[in-house]
Amino acid sequence: MFSSETYWLLARALNARFPLSPVHCQHERPASPHSVPLNLKGIFYDYVVIDGKRFHASRAVGTQRSSLVHVRIPGQVTVHAYGEVLEIFQVDQHLRDGKRVLWFARMRWFKPYQGNQRTIWDDL
Repeated sequence: MFSSETYWLLARALNARFPLSPVHCQHERPASPHSVPLNLKGIFYDYVVIDGKRFHASRAVGTQRSSLVHVRIPGQVTVHAYGEVLEIFQVDQHLRDGKRVLWFARMRWFKPYQGNQRTIWDDL
């Protein structure tokens, strides 16, 4: 079973990714007449292997040590993102074009500190 937060975030992600196949949380009223209820269950995994490297879900293994990732998003300017993999899961969801098996990683993204920065040399 999904946590309520993961379930809600999954519904929002699917609606953003598949706008012609809207879904709604089972405890919410549908936003459109052809919206289908979001599946309440998923299959959770402790880790995933990508390009020969194993990434663990920190909520499954209880540590961040092998859950930290650096993601490069290509484009005109490459964007570098850093974060922690919280959960890795698969969900089978009915969409307008049929049943789909979808894979997700729930992330906690880091953001750069924007405040005043001091170095250890400032006090010398």
